[in-house]
Amino acid sequence: MGKNGFLEQIPAAAISGACGTDGIAVIINVTGHNNIFHAMEELHPQSDYKIYYTEPGIDQLKEVIGQCHESGLRSIVLFGNKRPDIESLEIEGSVALISAGSGSPEDNLLSSILEDSRIKGFAHIGYQTYRYNPELLQKTKAGSFEELRLGLIREDLTLAEPPIRNSEYIFTDINSVRVCDFPDSATQSPNGLYAEELCQLGRYMGMSLSLKTLFVYGFPSDLKQDSTGGQLVAEFLWHFAEGLVSNVNEDPANTDNEDFFLKKIVSMGQDGQDLVFVTSRSSGRWWIEIPNLKKGENLYVACSYTDYTTACSGEIPLRWLYFYQKVNSD
Repeated sequence: MGKNGFLEQIPAAAISGACGTDGIAVIINVTGHNNIFHAMEELHPQSDYKIYYTEPGIDQLKEVIGQCHESGLRSIVLFGNKRPDIESLEIEGSVALISAGSGSPEDNLLSSILEDSRIKGFAHIGYQTYRYNPELLQKTKAGSFEELRLGLIREDLTLAEPPIRNSEYIFTDINSVRVCDFPDSATQSPNGLYAEELCQLGRYMGMSLSLKTLFVYGFPSDLKQDSTGGQLVAEFLWHFAEGLVSNVNEDPANTDNEDFFLKKIVSMGQDGQDLVFVTSRSSGRWWIEIPNLKKGENLYVACSYTDYTTACSGEIPLRWLYFYQKVNSD
């Protein structure tokens, strides 16, 4: 048990449905070092929750993640300086990537995501254009995937919340943080996310009902617990946990909960499509209604207030176009 009672180390084989009753998430550490665990022990939870911590071998990772899913627990995988391999993990669903660009030549994570047919949706958040291989950036744009430059989210970080909320798997490269906030950065880049922005993104991740697994990499596996980088990773995970425990199960598709939402209809002109937006009265989060023409029903997709104001100005938001085409394609 951790010093402040919210961390409990267990063997991987002990992860079960009973853990889902008492805990909210499992940290799966495959770095070979436990310094991040000890750095988290120094932090104080602001709510009553428990996080389990385990150290399986890398060859057990896929199985342990599966155990977490079956037990109703979110999983957080710490890779350190290893690179996640989505092929061996057999990831299927929607993915978000927090990184500065396409990475080094030996880092094929982005290429794997773009080429894997099992990835049904993708969002690249916080990238810097000069760190992005032009061919891969073109593939991202050509695939109609969501991409948010660092400069864009620097102006309004809330723009990153909807694609995070829509993602089942999130890969976070700590090297996306600027070197003055993360001195252990492999890139030593003077530009990048601020430490505070990374932590806020972590809170958005925790508040996502879609998220199954968070993968964290791009930091030295033997990162010292009392170093700036060690504290940054620990605080990022703390914000994730606090977001997770404060989340509210909001589903605008549930007609029994209509009183919890406000519906706003934006007319796109005499011959245009009326766009329907829904916002939560409690959390302030937004959704946009996507008609599924084949099934004759509507899908609610996470969006931002900016998407709403874009529609009010007479433009169809790119998020609506992307999901409309995706839902209604043959």
